[in-house]
Amino acid sequence: MADTLCSIIEKVYNMPELKSCPIETTFKIIGKRWTVLIIREILRGHRQFNRFMENIEGITPKVLTERLRELERLGIIRREIASEYPIRVEYSLTDTGKGFEPVLLSAASFSMKYMPKAVFKDGKPRTPKMILT
Repeated sequence: MADTLCSIIEKVYNMPELKSCPIETTFKIIGKRWTVLIIREILRGHRQFNRFMENIEGITPKVLTERLRELERLGIIRREIASEYPIRVEYSLTDTGKGFEPVLLSAASFSMKYMPKAVFKDGKPRTPKMILT
């Protein structure tokens, strides 16, 4: 599999159509501070501004507003008015945004397996399959 992955990556980087690094392009989005945590919260079912504030330790309202607007502009999330009075705004992932789910699951799987001391209190590695069974 490692050879196949290397082969795919090598083929991509040899394409004359390639404009920029696709890995770097992805990380320019999710590598920005707080962005991946906002996407994580939406994937967890938290869709409102106040829920983001409660669950993302250290983020300020100003930065959260900026990141939400940026993600909306990039077509990763959509902003919807859920009720007029009192006004309630909810955020959801677009189809493009849903494409981040396997990326984040892969990142979580990596950390759970190879960095368990940083992730789990008992320091024991786990896989998503182990957690679901």
